[in-house]
Amino acid sequence: MFIPRHPVVENQFCQFNTTSGTGGIGGVLAYAGAVCYLVHMATAQDAIVNIYGATAPVDRGGQRDPFGFLMQKVKTGYHNVHPTGFMMPGDLGSSDVIAQPSYSAAGAINGTKEAPVGVAHLGIWDTIHYTVATPGTNYFHPGELLDVAASDGVNAFTGGRVTHDGNNLTDVGTNVAKVVKGASAPQVQVNIANTTLYPIRIKLLI
Repeated sequence: MFIPRHPVVENQFCQFNTTSGTGGIGGVLAYAGAVCYLVHMATAQDAIVNIYGATAPVDRGGQRDPFGFLMQKVKTGYHNVHPTGFMMPGDLGSSDVIAQPSYSAAGAINGTKEAPVGVAHLGIWDTIHYTVATPGTNYFHPGELLDVAASDGVNAFTGGRVTHDGNNLTDVGTNVAKVVKGASAPQVQVNIANTTLYPIRIKLLI
């Protein structure tokens, strides 16, 4: 969930980066509300974005700085279980981005292609894409600054989720948002557990 609550800057000129994953069952590559950065590529001049994923992006003089928030969920196609290019009925009319497979010179699927995706800058949004160090004891309060989470204490990096600024979960050390409407510790805990979703309202700073 990543819902605009205020006029926002919509950047529709970006593409989600290629991946090397060959699974084609509609799996999620990135969630809406994930913080992304511009990918530095010597071979391409397009605005290609990626989220802070399983490993830290290479820092080339600040070029891994947070760029914006994904406006759409990005997922793979269904080529493992259906013909390539197949669309589920639920995909029709949805805002999900479906990354189509890429092929090797031998014709084998070797990943996913770049896929057009919207990136949000500024404005006020509701999001459930957040994490904390200790669910059940940490909460979000209005006015709090948020950064990009490097770990939730168990998993290395957390798919571009935001977290409290200035603790051991932060990654890039750049404030990306400020809390407008927070959530209590119990609400944060059940949201992270994905049992009941409690969005926090944030003002984007990038």
